[in-house]
Amino acid sequence: MDTFTVVGLSIIVAATVIELPIIIAQTRDKNLVKDAKSNFLLGVVYFLTDLVVKILAFSVFSLCYHYAIFKPEISWWLWVVGFVACDFVHYIYHLLGHKTRIMWAAHVTHHSSGYFNMSHGYRINFFQSFYRFLFWAPLCFFGIPPVMVLIHDTFSSIQNFLVHTEKVGKLGVLDWIFNTPSNHRVHHGTNPQYLDKNMGAVFMIFDHLFGTYEKEEEPVVYGITHPLDTNNPYKIITHEYIRVIKEFVKMNGLSNKLRYLFSPPD
Repeated sequence: MDTFTVVGLSIIVAATVIELPIIIAQTRDKNLVKDAKSNFLLGVVYFLTDLVVKILAFSVFSLCYHYAIFKPEISWWLWVVGFVACDFVHYIYHLLGHKTRIMWAAHVTHHSSGYFNMSHGYRINFFQSFYRFLFWAPLCFFGIPPVMVLIHDTFSSIQNFLVHTEKVGKLGVLDWIFNTPSNHRVHHGTNPQYLDKNMGAVFMIFDHLFGTYEKEEEPVVYGITHPLDTNNPYKIITHEYIRVIKEFVKMNGLSNKLRYLFSPPD
């Protein structure tokens, strides 16, 4: 495990240890504690899975880079290009996670709680580890070194974790530019105007360009449109997959089945 990842994990754990006891003391909500426990368990499973998959991801990135159509010299501008390119890939990947049933089946785990705090940065479905890295692989084919992609993705993951909080209010012009807690609260909202908004990783650039940006105005109602009333980690991970499989087998014809998998979720 590299030093950058260790530092990032230390920041994530410290932020959680500071925020969560304060929230629990303020709300006295026993279900919040159960929710947080489920989130931590899901996070451990995801992290262990991701450690193994990262070996495969680096191998795939290296293979793509070996056949890259060009390989620019490492420079400050390549780091900038790489950063923006990784941010764009994250936007597309995240958008597809909301707009296709097959990918929403995993991503729904992250949105399925009615709470919103640092522990929800851990609430990730480990199934996505097995395909997520494939979206970043083409960057290596276009000359972005594998290590650069992994560093950018690690930084983005740390930043994405830290925006899961209600303890930081609106930040003015920074909310327009970056993925801030305010922007991410909107992303987790079930309010009609908040659905499928603010998909950016670090920047809000592509949300502005493609019309998916929404400013936080009214109080956010967290969760999903068909609430999941359980803290069982197994059900949190599998409930949407089970639903998709049941509906998938009822479909007649391959084209209908494929259309169903890649159509927007209800």
